[in-house]
Amino acid sequence: MATEITSTSTVVVDDEPFIKGRAPPLASPFVTEAAPASTVKSAVLIFNPVGGTKKTQKLKDAVVLPMLKEAGVAVTCMPTQRAGHAEELAKTADLSAVDALIIMGGDGTLGEAVTGYMQRAQGAAACPLGFVPTGTGNTYCREALGVTVAGGKESGVRAAISAIIGGRVRMVDAAKLDFTGKDGSSQVTRYMINTVMAGFGPDANSVAEGRRWLGKARYDISIITELLKLPCRKPFPCTLTLDGKAMEMDDLFLLSIMNNKFTGTHHRIAPKAVLDDGLVDAIFTNKPLRSVGKAMKLDAAIKGGGKHCSDPLVSYERVKSAQLQTPQAARLMVDGDQVGFTPLNLTVVQGAFPLYTAESPGRT
Repeated sequence: MATEITSTSTVVVDDEPFIKGRAPPLASPFVTEAAPASTVKSAVLIFNPVGGTKKTQKLKDAVVLPMLKEAGVAVTCMPTQRAGHAEELAKTADLSAVDALIIMGGDGTLGEAVTGYMQRAQGAAACPLGFVPTGTGNTYCREALGVTVAGGKESGVRAAISAIIGGRVRMVDAAKLDFTGKDGSSQVTRYMINTVMAGFGPDANSVAEGRRWLGKARYDISIITELLKLPCRKPFPCTLTLDGKAMEMDDLFLLSIMNNKFTGTHHRIAPKAVLDDGLVDAIFTNKPLRSVGKAMKLDAAIKGGGKHCSDPLVSYERVKSAQLQTPQAARLMVDGDQVGFTPLNLTVVQGAFPLYTAESPGRT
């Protein structure tokens, strides 16, 4: 069922300078008001039954379905069966008589489903999406709902279902990405809802994936071990182009292009990012970084609520398009997943899809 969404809000870009040594103030995740509440009577639910050591399946049965049933919402469940299946289901599911397409999972699963949703025939993607966070970081839902939802906690799941039942929708942005696939040759298009990263972040994440036996600690441990190797790290030359302005770099340490503020559970890396302003926030190192001490200090500043933004080593720009070209293929990480390699072309799609959100999410 189509949902009409209108807004008269004006986009206001935060142009206040960052102050050295201070964390930027908390900011709203949206610049638009939510549409008037609508009644949700039917939904399609896409979920991974084995994701998060079957946590998603358990939360679906114990929390999600009972809450929706109590609210009078009829639900059709569509479990995923393989990698990439969420994208396929979101693209092909019959939504003609459905009020909500609900996706349960982490940021990667949500991004995968949005990619499928955005590939639907023009006019067919009028059914609002509802995101239910059951991943590790859930950084997108943290802002859309205005509550901390790390680790797939039941409280976050309840907040997400309450937002869907509440029936308030906003048109939110996505970024269309074109890059080289994992096979090193195919061209891939994916829609980003959270972040695309290149440089140290994807490299450390690649190491962490080989240490899954360490559980959640694998990320922090891998960051430390990879930072200790920094003096021996190979240079990362590239051309970074933002809104048509090209910059040649001899050695890029970190590039993170953000739609929302957080990556991981502690890194408020883009404190000015907004989910519906038609822009992404590009944060990148503008000089080579070889000092372990300086790199650890930078990591601590990011964990300090965004204090890194005033560091002369860091550039922060808000843009509508970005391209990254490298002499050799470099890893790309999108919404927490290793998806492929450079070259990368990014274009913001403002108001890409309707999303059930909290009426007034807290500042983050």
